[in-house]
Amino acid sequence: MQNLTRFVGFSNESVLIQALKNGDELAVEYWFKKYRLTLTKIALSKVPNSTVAAEIVQETFIDCLQTLNLFKGQSSLLTWMQSVMRHEIADYYRKRYAKKVIQTIPLSDLLLEQSYKDAASSAELVTVVLKRMIKKNRELLLKKYVDCKKVKDIALETGASVKAVESDLFRARQEFKTLWLELGVEYGGR
Repeated sequence: MQNLTRFVGFSNESVLIQALKNGDELAVEYWFKKYRLTLTKIALSKVPNSTVAAEIVQETFIDCLQTLNLFKGQSSLLTWMQSVMRHEIADYYRKRYAKKVIQTIPLSDLLLEQSYKDAASSAELVTVVLKRMIKKNRELLLKKYVDCKKVKDIALETGASVKAVESDLFRARQEFKTLWLELGVEYGGR
């Protein structure tokens, strides 16, 4: 841990919280130095790389500072900060999932040719298309493009040959494309 001796008095959590609420710059510096490494270690265990972890930790500090007046002191400051960080991590994965759904489907060029309001509305449309698909085709696309399974693994799992799975995937993609185009018209050409 870093040398925090110049931050006299802030080792008392209630003093630190009050100083943070009052906008004391020294308190903010102490707070950041004291908790950054702990939060970074936790974030690294939850996200894919150190760059993302650093961004999440930074957003956590910003969110905590902006919402510090909501902190009631019913838990330790660190516990509250970890709770805020869990929400940041969840937001990161929600955004990542929405993008992944669009980008991993082999029809992404078709999807991206059209104009969409945001990733969430696109993900919603993908969900509607998937729900309208034949169950077998829907499950096959989900295994391949969401679960990232290889054709060979799907074949082993289903007891079909690799060629049969490849054919089924082709038909499933065709069904997806057809339904997508129909829904694009139905939903006002989004």
